[in-house]
Amino acid sequence: MENQNNMQVYKQLHRISLLIGALTILLPIVFWSKIPNEIPMHYNAAGVVDNWSDKSSLILLFFAVLMLMGVMSIAVYVVKTNMESKHSKEAEKSTMRIAYPIVVIMNLVVQVMFAYITFCSVTSRQLGSMFLPIFLIATFAPLGYLVYKCAKTQGANSSQKAVYKRIEEAEVGEAKIYRTAIDWWLGLLLGACEVLFLYLVIEPIIRSGTVKWSMVLIAVGMSIMILPLFGIKYVMYSEHLLISMSLYGKARVRYADIVEVKKTNNPLSSAAMSLRRIQIDYTENDVHRMVLISPVKRKTFIEEIEQKRSKS
Repeated sequence: MENQNNMQVYKQLHRISLLIGALTILLPIVFWSKIPNEIPMHYNAAGVVDNWSDKSSLILLFFAVLMLMGVMSIAVYVVKTNMESKHSKEAEKSTMRIAYPIVVIMNLVVQVMFAYITFCSVTSRQLGSMFLPIFLIATFAPLGYLVYKCAKTQGANSSQKAVYKRIEEAEVGEAKIYRTAIDWWLGLLLGACEVLFLYLVIEPIIRSGTVKWSMVLIAVGMSIMILPLFGIKYVMYSEHLLISMSLYGKARVRYADIVEVKKTNNPLSSAAMSLRRIQIDYTENDVHRMVLISPVKRKTFIEEIEQKRSKS
């Protein structure tokens, strides 16, 4: 009953997101005559207007909001459908139950962001220096939480973990390590975020010789969330596979428990930095689970996993 109530809450949040998106487009159209002919069209990292334009440029913003509403609605629909489908495996449903509220919340955050930008544009206001940091935190925090929860649901019980750790200590230096493959666009995006954080810290120092400690703390916090993603690795021990995500935790899969290993491009958030992924279906405590990874040399990795499965 509690899960059903939670689902209803998230469904309402999704409807609210769509309403905010619709009002972001409709209200400026209704009050078009009251909007100044010249409005802010671009803001810098400090939330200050650095480019002005004719109010007709709002049409581009409306199209962006409309496209965003469509894309996010499709994402919410796909996750919800897979979560409720009778054809989905229990492991997939479990992961989707975690992903669904995160996608809904991210959709709400982005719609609120666009609504605020539109409001500031039509009223010729500044965004404010805290807009960008707040938006970045509100966007990336749910992603970090999703990765953490997915890792946690993959964890074994404490007694089994003790067995795993003894094996790992005994096989230090012998296990084969695969690093995560990194898609260029994802590496570029996250790298650009890091450069942006660095700029937001350094720019005030160069301009006025002052340190904005709030920005320093935000930059450090976001770096702690982003940088560990580049260190994801998969370690093949004699009896199990260790999926290490640094700050976000670890997951372990016994070769004997693996049901199926296959290539996939499933984009669901996971311990992977590339869409060229491997899906591992396995059982744990009689529950069917799934994990997505993206090792370099995907073909070789699958061959080695299959060899270890046949020996277990």
